[in-house]
Amino acid sequence: MSGTSLLMSWMVPTASEILVQFARLDDVGWSNPVTVGRGEDLFVNWADFPTVAAFGDGNIALHWLRRASRSGYGYHVELSLSNDIGRSWSDPIIPYSDRSDQQHGFVTMSGNADGALELLWLDARGYGQTGLLARADNMQLRATRIDADGRLESDRPVDSKTCSCCQTSSARLGDGSLVVAYRDRTDAEIRDISIVRLLDGAWTDPVNVHPDGWEISGCPVNGPAVAAQGERVAVAWFTAADDVAAVKLAFSDDAGTGFATPARIDLGDPLGRVDTLFLEDGSVLVTWLEWQGDDEVLLACRALESRGCVTRQVLARNSSDASMNFPRMARIGQDVYFALTTPINARQSTVTVMRGQLGPLE
Repeated sequence: MSGTSLLMSWMVPTASEILVQFARLDDVGWSNPVTVGRGEDLFVNWADFPTVAAFGDGNIALHWLRRASRSGYGYHVELSLSNDIGRSWSDPIIPYSDRSDQQHGFVTMSGNADGALELLWLDARGYGQTGLLARADNMQLRATRIDADGRLESDRPVDSKTCSCCQTSSARLGDGSLVVAYRDRTDAEIRDISIVRLLDGAWTDPVNVHPDGWEISGCPVNGPAVAAQGERVAVAWFTAADDVAAVKLAFSDDAGTGFATPARIDLGDPLGRVDTLFLEDGSVLVTWLEWQGDDEVLLACRALESRGCVTRQVLARNSSDASMNFPRMARIGQDVYFALTTPINARQSTVTVMRGQLGPLE
């Protein structure tokens, strides 16, 4: 989202290559789609997908993934910039120094008050030459900053050991500082959610949002979502600690320094794949996927810190063999937009965008 505009990115397969496309919704309607990236070697993955972010005055960044080799799971992040709200785009760059044949992805981007963009991703440059056959001890969360002219700072580690393939999420606090949520990892294979903050140019040590104690030897491919409003922070996430699948929501009133005891907000059979945002009245909207019988449903919970989940609603229902994947939200005033993958059949899908208007809770 950018001011009163909604920004969208998606991928389109053709007979010969994959296209990364962009469009912008404003008061006039949707702009014509623009192809920003393309190639037969783009990395297409249901969980690690392109994202778009606004920063500065009319600047937009869009990222996608390109294979580092013809085989294996190694791929790089590519980033293109626009200085005219998406009409034209720069040649793509790789926004870090490493060029190893390893995984780089699960990006989150956020513009700052200086008109630059903070970029964070999961980075496997520490893996051995055998790639994913090696022990995944060195998946890192790394960060860099890029300005509107494409000038990059040197990338640096934020956390030297994280889960290997869960989405990362970021949000701006009222003072402009950045908070980032991700799935962490300990030597004992505990993969709970952590928070780091960028304060005065330095990254804080990770803070555990809640000690679920989920011990799992592989990545669940199910990242958290963070939102902020002033000094308030809300984090939603999926866990299956003690073999109980749950979607949880926790609040912080001190900019993510500490979190209150989380509330469980699902209905009993969640898949996770959460998203979250603050609404104008201070309530929080959380979405996730859940099983209802044989159907996959997209659920929304509107929550207050003092009351937990106040209302729930089914936003979409899917009875096909394919999935809605990872639905996403954005807000313009009281209008909330929901974007989700809608399966057509087992091999084809489209992107659906829905709009809802949410006034203050009574």
